Amino acid sequence: MKTISETELQALLLEATPIESDGLGLKVARLKDGSFLKLYRRKRIISSALLSPPAKRFAQNATKLQSLDIAAPDIEDLLSIPSLNLNGVRYIPLPGDTLRSRWEGAQDAQIAEEVQRFGAFLARLHNSGVYFRSLHLGNVILLPDGRFGLIDLSDMWISRKALSRQRRARNLKHILRYPEDIRWLAVEHRDDWVRGYASASSDTEAARFAENLVRFGA
Repeated sequence: MKTISETELQALLLEATPIESDGLGLKVARLKDGSFLKLYRRKRIISSALLSPPAKRFAQNATKLQSLDIAAPDIEDLLSIPSLNLNGVRYIPLPGDTLRSRWEGAQDAQIAEEVQRFGAFLARLHNSGVYFRSLHLGNVILLPDGRFGLIDLSDMWISRKALSRQRRARNLKHILRYPEDIRWLAVEHRDDWVRGYASASSDTEAARFAENLVRFGA
């Protein structure tokens, strides 16, 4: 992780386009070279972010996902800005659109087909030991080549074993937090999602997925 000054950060952000901000300042920017810079602010003096900075977790998870042949951003740089209590990751964004943006106003047949494919992708993540706590339709990308990819990777753990049934259920509950996602996944295209998950998992896991979907999507 490279340490830079506040002045160097401002130079990096020259001619950048803000993508996301909050009450504390800039969170994501598109830099003039086309790469993205995601900034994380340490909010407490004593914090786990000192030992495991979110930017570093983002980069490590991107590398692990790529080793599993799951599309993730290519990492360009890891930055620390101590004077501002910031750490950051600069990366090449994945091409394509989020599932949420694709499905807004899309034809029903297109959504049904992509929901089913997303179900198979979710099963693959679970079987590969990927526990993405922040998973929702706004951080799943459909790439131009037809593959799915993931963004916003700091809130993720990847183990060598498939996820337990408890973590699969917890992950499903996390996904179904947004009304628009619930409508597509648990109401209008529930059968498609279950069918997709079942195509890439065991009968037992598929049955549990369907049961949990009824519980959490009601």
